[in-house]
Amino acid sequence: MPSTKLLTLHPEGSRVTIDPFEHYRLNTGPTDEFENLPETPSSIRNVGWTLGNDCPYRCTHCYSMSARRRGRNLEPEHAHRVIAQLKMNGIETVNLGGNEPLFTSGPNPKDTLLPEIIHGLAGAGIDVGLTTSGISLLHLYRDHRAAFDLLNDVDISFDSPYEEEHNRNRGARLFHQAIQSLEICRNAGKPHTVIMAGMNWNFSPDHLRALVHLAWSYEANVRINPVKPVEAAHMNVALPVSMYFEGFSLLMQLCEAVDLGEPPIAAVTDFANARRCPCGRTSFRIHSISPEGAIYVSPCVYLHDYKSELDLLTRDLAEIIASPQFRVFRQRNANPHRVNGCASCALLASCGGGCVARSYLHHLHTEQQRTMLARDPYCPIRANPIGPFPQNPELNTTDKLVHMDYLCTWIGRPRTFPGTSRMVS
Repeated sequence: MPSTKLLTLHPEGSRVTIDPFEHYRLNTGPTDEFENLPETPSSIRNVGWTLGNDCPYRCTHCYSMSARRRGRNLEPEHAHRVIAQLKMNGIETVNLGGNEPLFTSGPNPKDTLLPEIIHGLAGAGIDVGLTTSGISLLHLYRDHRAAFDLLNDVDISFDSPYEEEHNRNRGARLFHQAIQSLEICRNAGKPHTVIMAGMNWNFSPDHLRALVHLAWSYEANVRINPVKPVEAAHMNVALPVSMYFEGFSLLMQLCEAVDLGEPPIAAVTDFANARRCPCGRTSFRIHSISPEGAIYVSPCVYLHDYKSELDLLTRDLAEIIASPQFRVFRQRNANPHRVNGCASCALLASCGGGCVARSYLHHLHTEQQRTMLARDPYCPIRANPIGPFPQNPELNTTDKLVHMDYLCTWIGRPRTFPGTSRMVS
């Protein structure tokens, strides 16, 4: 594993202290930096929905802790309102995740609305995905089989392919539940994916080979979200630049590409159908209910600064999508030459300045400035990454997965048994 001290992404001592709950009081992200420049047309199809304000686990890198506060539980009428708005606006897929989705209405699973929500979304003609540590999937499979059967696909979250590391980072002994969930999905013939947040301690070649081995063993896809520093403390585990590119180079040797939603990786592979960052353009995030009983929506799950001020329970979704908080994402997508340092870049068309959330958050914590004009810290031109990277790869689209063109994420399908230096359960 490379030395993270030699590959640090940010200078020591430059981090700014940010109140992670500041966004509950006001929208702090600027929306006027692109002035009256045109925007990419909105074609929202894929949605993430964070259910509930409770989770019994305390993952050290959790990005939703600062987007949830206890005070109100989700009620059936709230869920029905959201589903009706999604159907009215032609949404095609919804992933239920964020917090552990079982806990929609407090910590007691008996109070959950998860099965009702799945039935409602499926009844509206919307494909439903589930992202879980395992407990939500096991609960559905055991007690609500009809709802389980309606799921389009499932993402099982791992922090490490090694049991002790995974449990330690989760603050609970959850590895066995995750493995059980993979077994259930494999035996049921339901598309399923191993998802891991890439951090400087779990993105080594050994970890990645073991993760792909684990996925291959259970006939699963692999999905990687490089950790986004929603809070300043997350900068301590952010991927160094070299580790980012070396890790994805290895993953693309071990896997067929299913979705190249990471803009820098789409750029270095010269992917012909690169779409740039999807947030606010084809996807958005519905946040958990606030203590005041409102449900807010943001273009990106990680950028809590950009929640629309409009409450989905009282305002139409179309109004929210047209709000300044969404428009600025589409303006950046349409005008990447305005991103600092990107105007003359040969990779501009495919990279588009990179992941908006990562660009904004890294710049915030290193430069103490909120701006949509920052470029991705994993800019491939500055990094001059060492490959190999396949060129213009064809995507394996055998299965329709809800995370395709939702988030800046990477999905692959293991090619073959990759081997590993440590035992994997």
